[in-house]
Amino acid sequence: MAEGADVRQLVQDLWVNESSLSRLTNAANYKTAMKAFIDGFASVHPEEIHSDWVLLPVNKKVAAVVMAMNEEQSISSALRELERMPLNEMIVVVNGSTDASLTLARTSGKAIVLNYNEALGHDVGRAIGAKITTSDIVLFVDADIPVAAEQLVPFVRAASRGVDVVLNDLSRYVGKFADWDEVTIMKYFLNRSNRREDLSVNSMTAVPHALTRKAIEAIGSANLAVPPKAQAIAMQRGLKIGIGGSVNVFTKNRHRTDNVGLSNPISKLIMGDHLEALGWSMKEENPRLKYIDHLRRRDRVKDANQHYHPHL
Repeated sequence: MAEGADVRQLVQDLWVNESSLSRLTNAANYKTAMKAFIDGFASVHPEEIHSDWVLLPVNKKVAAVVMAMNEEQSISSALRELERMPLNEMIVVVNGSTDASLTLARTSGKAIVLNYNEALGHDVGRAIGAKITTSDIVLFVDADIPVAAEQLVPFVRAASRGVDVVLNDLSRYVGKFADWDEVTIMKYFLNRSNRREDLSVNSMTAVPHALTRKAIEAIGSANLAVPPKAQAIAMQRGLKIGIGGSVNVFTKNRHRTDNVGLSNPISKLIMGDHLEALGWSMKEENPRLKYIDHLRRRDRVKDANQHYHPHL
């Protein structure tokens, strides 16, 4: 190894070039083989290698965008998990923080930290982070929900195999339809209206998720500020949307005054974002989307004019 070389990237390159990644489709097999590869390298260079490194199943550049607003309790853990991977970029968007989040973010030797005094909201920060990245695949996570690096690998793998928008599968955690809240119902309705019932309740509103460079350019980084609208654009424009992993963020999400209780401010914001997404889809395709009016002689929009909302 050359002096000053990025040892982690070197090990990553050797892993991609010398391992049979195509045969390691099972997550357990991948983890076992990867750990053995790292241990083998560490036996030769014990002073250089960390046994907790997580290598990626791709020879493309991977970035992570992290949102942080008053997350001093969890930001260090979230960044530490990302630092276990050979990421090309790590963008941390600290916004509206009055605690030590900014100071803790700056302790990371890998992160590019963007600080905004005002609160942007998670989604606006993701749009900003995506805009400045140059990598082929971008992971989106929040600083309040540390996700193990091993759980992020499937999202990267799916993106490397042609899935443009890689979602977190939360369908197994929401229970039966009768128990769904209004936000969950709206997530499903947006997918169903755009002929993607297979996506169930899965949404770009939830982290972690991943986007390819193709997806970011097709959707437009600014549109990522409204995740449901970004998802609607992806569906309407024929991007490949699928599932990466399944990370239960419900139990990990920190309860705050604005995200608990019926019709709390966060749920109202998400509902509004979904209405904007539906409105965009209706304008792009037709007012009824997949629900074709078989009564061709009836002009439903005209008949319902008194309830028509042009701003949608």
